[in-house]
Amino acid sequence: MMTFKEKKLYHQIHPLKLFVDISTGILTTYLLWQHNIIWFCILFFLPSVLISLVLVKFTNLYPLKNSKLGKYIEKYMTSVIEAIRITGQIIMWVAAWYHVTIFVLVGFLIIIGGWLNGVLFKR
Repeated sequence: MMTFKEKKLYHQIHPLKLFVDISTGILTTYLLWQHNIIWFCILFFLPSVLISLVLVKFTNLYPLKNSKLGKYIEKYMTSVIEAIRITGQIIMWVAAWYHVTIFVLVGFLIIIGGWLNGVLFKR
C-alpha cells in the first residue's frame, strides 16, 4: 500500500497530470498577459487540483514508482525543488502580467531546471 506522501510524489509524473500542468501553465500565463484574472483564477487552480485528487484517489501509481522516472523523482524531487518549480511559475505569471518576455523565459527555465536538477547537479 502506498502512503499519501508517495502518492503525492508519484502522481506528479503521471502523463495526464503532466499534460494538465503544462497546458494550464501555458494557458494561465497567456491569460495573465491578457489581464484576464477571472479565467486565470479558474484555470490555475481547478484542473490541477481535480486531476491530482483523481490520480491520488483512484489511480495505481506503482508502475510510475517503479519506473526510471519514478526512481529519479524519489531521489531528486524534494519539497525545496517543488518550491523552486512553483517559484518559476510565479515568475512567469508576474512577468506575463507586466509583459516582460525575458522573465517569462527565466521562469520557464527555472521550472525546467527544477525538473532536471538531478541531471544538472548530481548527488
